[in-house]
Amino acid sequence: MLERWNTHFSTTVEQELLGIDLQLAQDPNSSNLGTTVWDASIVLAKYIEKNSRRGDFSRPKVRGRQALELGAGMGLAGMALALLGADVAFTDIGDVLPLLQRNVDQNISTAALKVKDAAWAAAEVGAARVASLDWSDPACYAAFHPPYDFILAADCVYSELAVPHLLAAVLHMGGPRTQTIVANEFRSQTVHDLFMQRFGRHFTIRKVAPNKMDANYQHPLIHIYLLKRRKQPLAEAGVEAAAAEGAAATEDGQAAAQRAGGVAGVVGGVAEGEQQDAEVGAVEEEDPLAAAAAAAAAAAVAAAGAAAAAVEEGAGGREEGAASSGSSAERFQTRRQGAMLARVLKDIKL
Repeated sequence: MLERWNTHFSTTVEQELLGIDLQLAQDPNSSNLGTTVWDASIVLAKYIEKNSRRGDFSRPKVRGRQALELGAGMGLAGMALALLGADVAFTDIGDVLPLLQRNVDQNISTAALKVKDAAWAAAEVGAARVASLDWSDPACYAAFHPPYDFILAADCVYSELAVPHLLAAVLHMGGPRTQTIVANEFRSQTVHDLFMQRFGRHFTIRKVAPNKMDANYQHPLIHIYLLKRRKQPLAEAGVEAAAAEGAAATEDGQAAAQRAGGVAGVVGGVAEGEQQDAEVGAVEEEDPLAAAAAAAAAAAVAAAGAAAAAVEEGAGGREEGAASSGSSAERFQTRRQGAMLARVLKDIKL
């Protein structure tokens, strides 16, 4: 398993978001996965923050919009949109709801933001409500008012059984103009393939490139996908055709980027850049474990070089190295890189 930014053993997770220090309560003793702050939600929240100055997540485009977070857990991703002015419905089920309500009240309510000395946020924050939503029970849908402008889902694709129910909820709650953002941590090729196949019939899927994500909050095994509703669902054969089209778009995009001297972000087989808006569907991606292996190898080389430099520089070098690694984001990355290397050595035969 990967080492987490959040260890899941603490009762409180501290996370800075849009200049606000959030303190999220979690229950390490609960058997419910939703009572934990998962890394994919952190990556998604920081992605929204990074892209909040302009584009689809800029404050003018988010303010007053209606957003829905599915499987919200502790609510971090939805809080990012709420702090930008969206009215957010945080949804989950069962014993997750009381803790989710507590986190919303203690972090993004007007009163809480004033206590945090964030008057600007208190004036801008959107309305928030916490509600129960069981994806597998269509009767629950009546309590909501679709279509929503934004739908968020962080680490909701965790089993084959969850995929069709999540798809049903997204289809019901969204519309032609809805922006759906899904953040997944890769754990199973089977689950990942099922997600791409089922969702690819109804949506074009664009994978966010690393350079569009927060540099300190990303990982090769955590992917963010931007989904756009198709006018008509594809037949099974159409999914395969879209995959072939997407693969061709990827090759064209990579070639163009090389000619320009840049690096193309390959997004679920769809090239980063202007070609991302092409109507392509679920496509094959590079092996996530191979990507993790490459990142781990690079991290190992960098770590070895840093260690050698520290030895040569002596005590002064060691002090400087300690100072340079002081930020929480850097410590997160160090732990994640070490965990990647451990996984590579265990799971990949060289």
